[in-house]
Amino acid sequence: MPLSVFPVLWRGFIKETISGNTKKGFMDLKWEKRVMRRRNKIFAASVIATIIILIVIFYRESNHEWKHFQKTYNVKLAEKLNSPDIKNEPLRINQLWLPQLNTTDRCMTCHKGVENPMFVNEPQPFTTHPGDFLKTHSIDKFGCTVCHQGDGQAVTVEATHGAVHHLNRQLLAKEFVQASCVKCHIDLHDNSVTADTFKGIRTFFEGRGLTFQYGCRGCHKIIGEGGSIGPELTGLGSKTELAFMLIHDFEHVEGQHTMGQWIYEHFLNPQKVVPGNPELNFAPTIMPNFGLTPEQARALTIYVLGLRNPKVDAIPYEYISQKRLAQASSKPVR
Repeated sequence: MPLSVFPVLWRGFIKETISGNTKKGFMDLKWEKRVMRRRNKIFAASVIATIIILIVIFYRESNHEWKHFQKTYNVKLAEKLNSPDIKNEPLRINQLWLPQLNTTDRCMTCHKGVENPMFVNEPQPFTTHPGDFLKTHSIDKFGCTVCHQGDGQAVTVEATHGAVHHLNRQLLAKEFVQASCVKCHIDLHDNSVTADTFKGIRTFFEGRGLTFQYGCRGCHKIIGEGGSIGPELTGLGSKTELAFMLIHDFEHVEGQHTMGQWIYEHFLNPQKVVPGNPELNFAPTIMPNFGLTPEQARALTIYVLGLRNPKVDAIPYEYISQKRLAQASSKPVR
């Protein structure tokens, strides 16, 4: 008989003693069998629950999204190279740690073809990185999130793409990544730098031009120039999602509740996004509706997100555009 049964038997013995049936209570084998059956059922249920939990854990560990992507990539690569052994390559999380940028990126766990020119016509996440950016921005030095932002440590689609509200900064995909170029190329706000002299970010320059076309600096201060009727836009792109949400109302935003989407819809229709709220003593916006097209609103959004704060971004000195540094050092000291 297991030792754990004795406390239960002893309680039963005391109970029967008080009632005057000591001999009968102590020798009641039926009562003891009932206790054992109850314990056996509890033990069996615990074993079954443990087995189910282990099966679920094993299934989830064996069916991660990134494993499926890597298997598919290996199959495609094996076919392209006519090397069947590649299909059996071990699956693993690929991690890049860049202490100088204080980032850890695991994006290549799924985007394995990002540097492989043979995958230029493949769909995401297998396709090659567009353009020639990786020729001058090697992944080993820059990683991914310094430009694309998002959560570099996550390895699921849900936690890395779309609106992920726990992130400090949302993922910048497609042409929106142009907003990050200013982190290192600090001369992009200089009008002497154009789309002809700096290739690959034409939408950013379109947005910069629109700020002059519509006189944005008449109300907003941008890089030390402009008025004070509206809020200053310098450094807006370096704000966290939380810092932006704390002072902006998203009730009338139709799209995803992110900083970029708020700015985009506000450019399209300022009065719709900020109609005011008399109950909370919030005044409606005084920003005019310029009748911008979606393309113009997107270009302006990219430009405004490119208004960075170097102290917040904290990009190391060696990453800053050397051309701009050379120009700055060549100016005479006054």
